[in-house]
Amino acid sequence: MGLFDKLISRFIGRNESSQSTQPELEIKEEASDYVTVTITGPAAPSVEVSDTEVAERVREHAFVLTTDPPTLKTADQWWNEDTHKRRRRDGSEKAYLWLLPFIPVEIAKLKQLQDAQEWGPHGALGIAKELRALIRERRKSKEPYQELLHSLYGACIAKDLSASLEFEGTQPHHMAQFVDINDFEQVKLDYMRIGYLCTKSLSKTDVKWLIEVFGEPADHQSFDALWPHIRQNAIARYCWSQLRRSNESAKSLGLPQKTMQGWLVELAKQNIGYYKEWQERVIAREAYQAELATSLDAAWSATHQPFIVADIETTGLNAETDEVLEFAAVLVTPDGTITREFSTIVRASILVPAEITRITGITQDAIDQEGRPLADAMKAFAMFAGAHPVFFHNAPFDKKFIKKAISLTKMNFDNPIHDTLPMARQAWPSLSTYNLASLAQHVAAPAPTHRALADAKATLFVLLAARRVVMSNSLEDSSNKIA
Repeated sequence: MGLFDKLISRFIGRNESSQSTQPELEIKEEASDYVTVTITGPAAPSVEVSDTEVAERVREHAFVLTTDPPTLKTADQWWNEDTHKRRRRDGSEKAYLWLLPFIPVEIAKLKQLQDAQEWGPHGALGIAKELRALIRERRKSKEPYQELLHSLYGACIAKDLSASLEFEGTQPHHMAQFVDINDFEQVKLDYMRIGYLCTKSLSKTDVKWLIEVFGEPADHQSFDALWPHIRQNAIARYCWSQLRRSNESAKSLGLPQKTMQGWLVELAKQNIGYYKEWQERVIAREAYQAELATSLDAAWSATHQPFIVADIETTGLNAETDEVLEFAAVLVTPDGTITREFSTIVRASILVPAEITRITGITQDAIDQEGRPLADAMKAFAMFAGAHPVFFHNAPFDKKFIKKAISLTKMNFDNPIHDTLPMARQAWPSLSTYNLASLAQHVAAPAPTHRALADAKATLFVLLAARRVVMSNSLEDSSNKIA
């Protein structure tokens, strides 16, 4: 990466491994001493968001309009990652400040809890886990553990508070720096007043221990219900800081200033839209998974009858402009035995590209001397396949060329077509690639040669190996369920 690239990378805050969610960068070199750099942010949501939805969301944040807390000094932030790491590195007692009033300092200093404090309130469940282990040890040795149990209770409340800080897509680990640590001065974690029903991070065992030691609480209330100003002040502080920053940028560009109401409306509309888009993707993914499961079930079932494994070679990768050069197939019994073979070269209407000859070995002379017209070749392939199900590796590619051939020859070919690629994925989900050559190597099959018959046999070898794995896994799962 050159100096200019490094500067640009630092400017937009990404590195070479950044994903597509980052802003796109366009660099135009012009006939001058200047370079034009255009940075494009992520597109706005494409789904429709109603005014009613936005209004309801903004009402949830109405307190922001009337609450404008002062900016916090670093020392007053509940938790700041850089400050926290520096304090831990320096061995400062202030590294434990964020834990108050949730856990007493003497408990926080226990050796077993040190590593779990690395991420502050966002790692509070790690602290709770270590406290549970210590409590079990105390219970086993019949030693007192009330102070540990109260600290476990506090760690779970701290985790819930941290999670509640999430605001319109801004994550809790960022929002925690807008919480004023001084707001905790009046907080007292009284189990009899707060109870356990509103504390989500408590486990069933935690609740059992609490009741055993402290009894049934008089009430059940959430931390936020008792001290709403802590979360609300943090969110308001964040919103006003963002609005000021936005308006400062707008002012420098001569753009109109925004009001807090307008800023909240814009933010809510954007995030509702993003959430809807995410939901659509989840629904689409679930539908795809269901369709894939059905397709795989049908494919595996098709191997329990006589079936065809086929392959084609083509003049290129584009079914619209390229043509089939070769058809090949094998007829297979349910036990995997090849009973018949078929192979024919097709007389393409275009010259065979030199690169295709290099890859496949199919020359123009071979096409001219041995090639059959597409209609004859397609008819012979269809007659060989009969009514049997047909398997291709990466079937969508082959199906496009088959569909084109059917259209050109006015023939019928409605055999069920299955794809061995997702079948291989099901059998070996952790492989880095699923091209036929790599799969053949993985199962110790003869390497494909980019001739249709050899590749069809390699595909069959992979299919049978995948079937053995999937059947073995299915039997193992069934045994485990019975056990």
